[in-house]
This record gives sequence, structure tokens and C-alpha cells, in this order.
Amino acid sequence: MMENILNYYYQIIISSDKIKNNGYFSYHNHLFCLYKYERNKNEINALSYLNELMILNKISVNKIIYNIFNQAITYIDNQNYVLIMINYEYRGYDNLKFIPIIEDRRLNILKRNNWAYLWEIKIDYVEYQLKHIINSFPIINQTINYYIGMTENAIRYFKMLDLKDVPLYINHRRIKKNELYNPLELIIDYKVRDIAEYLKNSFFNNEMSIGDIKEYTIKLELNNLDYLLLYVRLLYPSYYFDIYDNIINNNLNEDAINKVINKSSLYEELLYEIYLLIRGKTNIIGIDWINKKYQ
Repeated sequence: MMENILNYYYQIIISSDKIKNNGYFSYHNHLFCLYKYERNKNEINALSYLNELMILNKISVNKIIYNIFNQAITYIDNQNYVLIMINYEYRGYDNLKFIPIIEDRRLNILKRNNWAYLWEIKIDYVEYQLKHIINSFPIINQTINYYIGMTENAIRYFKMLDLKDVPLYINHRRIKKNELYNPLELIIDYKVRDIAEYLKNSFFNNEMSIGDIKEYTIKLELNNLDYLLLYVRLLYPSYYFDIYDNIINNNLNEDAINKVINKSSLYEELLYEIYLLIRGKTNIIGIDWINKKYQ
């Protein structure tokens, strides 16, 4: 099927045996990937515009290829596809950079900087789901309230911050090794989003210890407000809810969530250590129940 899409919509003549299961293929000495487009279709024009801006300004990003109808999305058999030319591949998270973005109404749909609103919606949605599925997921049933509580802490903290005129940056929905240069993963958010998600991902994948994360954080070029936003973002348990969503929506085995549950106490300790680090730079309130537990 993929070869038919490529042949007709992109005039790329290639046999099916040359296309990998994940959509990657080589053609005329270039690497491409035909992605299934899973985001809101209304965002594709903004993503395409952002992609063009980044390429024009020589910012490392892979390139969206338009089809013969000059469209970024190719819709066939109830599925949207986007063809990407792979100009950059993963070389390590050292390539994470702070890339500011100018205010442009065409990019507003990509903004994700209203964290409190988005997290409140998430909690409401999860609590609605739980009424219908809770008896089927005993591990989630036993742990979900803890992570809802963590989210509520993050929301309260976020609402205390004065974020007027804080600049926004190019970020990713989540930090994934093979998606750092994927234009379909880009969003607009505060400077520290990618860094916070990278640290959480590294911690729960046993790639960085508490000491490693502290050392990494100390070296960051952040102002006082950035540090407070970093702490808030670390409070939000995206690591739990991402796995939760895969269990509920994609039939992932529920045991997968033990990966983060088993490190909850150690993660609390990390939050306390980051709090102490930031307190040495600026005024920070911290979370009482965590501070009392570890001081």
C-alpha cells in the first residue's frame, strides 16, 4: 500500500520490499519516512509553516515533502500520511537547543504554554475515564490518585507565577530519540519544556541518576523564572500519564506502569534536590509534603 501512495502522490517509484515496516526508505541517495499523521489535522498548516521557517533560518529539522497536489497531508483509506525527508538523525540529547520563536498568529495553534489549563483538562478526562474502566486496571486504581495529586500541586504552583511577556520557544510534544528532528512533533512552549521532559525520560529509563540530573541542571543557562518553570514541569507526572494513555488506548500491558511507580520515592527525592538547587539561585516555595519528607 505504501508504495502505491508514494508512486501516485509523490511520483516516487519504489517497490514494497524497499520500504521498512516503520515507513523508512531510501530513494536517490536520500532517506525518507512516510509517517502516519496522528495529530489534529488543523495543525498541519502551522507545522508546515514552522518547518519552512526553520529550514530558511538553517535550524536543524527534517523536511516535510508536499504531494503532487501541493498538500502536506495525503489522505487515503481513512488515514493521513505525511512524507518527511530525513536530513538529520539522532546523535544524542546534547543536540537539544533553546530556539526562540517570534510571535506569529499562524503558529498560535501550536502553543502549549497554558500548562494549568491543559493539566486541568487532563485530570478531568482521566477522572471521567476511571468511572468506566477502573475495575479493569487494579494497578492504576491503586496509584492514580497520587499522580493526580502531583498534577494538582503543579497546577497550583504554575498559577502563582507571573508569566506575562515570557518568550516562547520551539519544543517537542515529547522527547524521543528518533523524533528530535521530526517536524510533526514540534510545538511552541516555554524554554524549559524539552529539558524537563528529557530529564524525566532519562530518570525513569535509568539513563541519569539524581546526581547526573543535578549536574546537568546546574550547567543550564536559565534565568530565575526559567528555573521555577523547570521545577513546575518536573512536578507534572507526564511519565505516568503517557504510559496510562498507552494502557487505556493502545492495550499496553498494565504492568508497564510499574516502571515509574517503583521509582516514585526516588523521584520525590530528585524533586527535593532540584528544589534545593533552585533555592540557591532564587526564591522558591517548594512543595511542603515533599520538603518535610526529605529535609
